[in-house]
Amino acid sequence: MVCRRSVSAVVVLALILSIPALLKAQDVATITGVATDQTGAVIADVDVTLENPLTGVKYKTVTNASGSYTLTSVKPGPGYKMEFTHKGFKAYIVDGLYLNVDATRVQNAELLAGADVETVEVSAASQNVTLDTTDATIGNNFQVQFLNDLPIENRDSPAALFTQQPGVTTDGAVTGARTDQSRVTLDGLDVNDMAGGFFGAIVGNAPVDSVQEFRGVSAGYLSSAGGGGGGQYELVTRSGNNSFHGALVEYHRDTDLEANDWFNNNSGVPRPPLIRNQFGGNIGGPILKNKLFFFFDYNGRRDTLSNLVIHTVPMDSYRAGTLNYVDDTNTIQPLSNAQVAVFDPQGG
Repeated sequence: MVCRRSVSAVVVLALILSIPALLKAQDVATITGVATDQTGAVIADVDVTLENPLTGVKYKTVTNASGSYTLTSVKPGPGYKMEFTHKGFKAYIVDGLYLNVDATRVQNAELLAGADVETVEVSAASQNVTLDTTDATIGNNFQVQFLNDLPIENRDSPAALFTQQPGVTTDGAVTGARTDQSRVTLDGLDVNDMAGGFFGAIVGNAPVDSVQEFRGVSAGYLSSAGGGGGGQYELVTRSGNNSFHGALVEYHRDTDLEANDWFNNNSGVPRPPLIRNQFGGNIGGPILKNKLFFFFDYNGRRDTLSNLVIHTVPMDSYRAGTLNYVDDTNTIQPLSNAQVAVFDPQGG
């Protein structure tokens, strides 16, 4: 009995420990490339180190006989630094790398002959973004800091971000699929709101300012994609790092920028007031350097508005006691007072 209990405990513990690894594989980035010399010849056994100074995380590998390397399961985000070193060549350093979620970046290195202590540094910010030739997916990665310059009507929900992807209609239909057929993950977790079934509705929500980046795919899905025939959206939230950072945001909208309803204009009714303030802030930083970080985001919204109410009122003829109906020949016929009295519960 003791042996069986011990085996069961080990199995349960193994399952628990495997869950983070399974989840992590859904929201990671990949970087690959080839190391060559000035003549274009490939170089094997080059030490490749990818480091994020903001969090202290490091990934290491070496190039194979073909001079190529691949680093998988990399946490997406900005600020990465990459170093290629090999005896008899100057170190080649690439700074300012941004690794996007669920995307493969190609980063080649041309090593120059020289002393090991010398380095050649380049900035990834000056390099052009190339087409993704590693798979057949049709989609885009969006870094949210770029979207802050765009007019997003509602920052309460990430659904406002999804419509930035080409092929997505304003109501959420993706390449002809139904609006409730998209799939959304947040930091690798499936957060689809199956109960509501509305486009962009996710469990727990994720305001726009809490999102670091996301990837939207509208066609050419891989076998690793989840259920749903619509869009595939992978969101990554912001996080803390070794430096304290934060922001305060305020988005104001008022009646002066609103258009009146056509029926209001037709009836001479002035536009109703709408004053909307979306505000909040976030802060992140270290708890233990290179080991433990925190990030907090708050999003608030206050609306001052007036809704027009439409009332259905009887016509003058009805108030005068005249009732009409449409008979079997589609002709309007009046009801006499005696006929009306038959239908009156009070016999009036």
